[in-house]
Amino acid sequence: MVDVASLRFGPLLRKFRNHVGLSQERLAFDAEVSPRHLSFLETGRSAPSREMVLYLASAMDLPLRERNELLVAAGFAPVYAHHSLEDVELEYVTKALDHLLAAHEPFGALAINRSHDILKMNQGAMRLFAWATAGRTVPPEVTGNLLRGILHPEGLRPAIVGWESLARQMIARLRHDVAHRPSPELSNLLAEVTAYEGLGDIGRGFDIEVGLPFAIVHLRNNGVDLRLFTMLTTIGTPLDVTAQEVAIESYHPADRATAEALRSMAQAAPGSTISASVQS
Repeated sequence: MVDVASLRFGPLLRKFRNHVGLSQERLAFDAEVSPRHLSFLETGRSAPSREMVLYLASAMDLPLRERNELLVAAGFAPVYAHHSLEDVELEYVTKALDHLLAAHEPFGALAINRSHDILKMNQGAMRLFAWATAGRTVPPEVTGNLLRGILHPEGLRPAIVGWESLARQMIARLRHDVAHRPSPELSNLLAEVTAYEGLGDIGRGFDIEVGLPFAIVHLRNNGVDLRLFTMLTTIGTPLDVTAQEVAIESYHPADRATAEALRSMAQAAPGSTISASVQS
């Protein structure tokens, strides 16, 4: 008799294997199981042990959220906790995020989740966004998500010099996330942003400035130019779903004039870290 859980597990295993681009033979080799046994697991002819589920998930380098999904599909309890940043279990993660955001002043930094929703932002980021959108009304749904904020016609787009090049990079990054870290939220976000005005025929190429060590985000408003590059910071060895999915995106001046301009903005309007209302 075929176990009901194995019928749920097999299709999900195949889905994740296809998403990460592994053949049955390659996954079997990486997980140190026979291709025949892996085939039986995918068709539901065999039921996996808890350890086998974890071996396969590790071999595919799945995020913790998807590892839990595989465990549940196989009839086991999730292994990895999934707390909110407001929960006491993640108190020190939240403190670390606040410390990193505050330490990056007067420059901008954001805490985002895997859907690029903004969880927290420092005053540097608030000032930067306010400066880039001065004189315009930006819809609230645009300001709550980093990619919407960059790609939406009513977001940062009018202030970005060479916006099409940056848009290609952002969409390529999102497509990579959808392919390697699949989720309904990311798939829906990709469908949404690629439907924005001006993005339908933008293509998939890249415009790279030769001689630069990093991609530049060039903002211009009211005759002032700011040139920035970004860094992404994540937790090294997370054992909680939220802890794995949260990241700090920090913005650094790419030249002296930008650094001086951002410091001048901070002196005119000092402040502290602000939390967004988005739930992780």
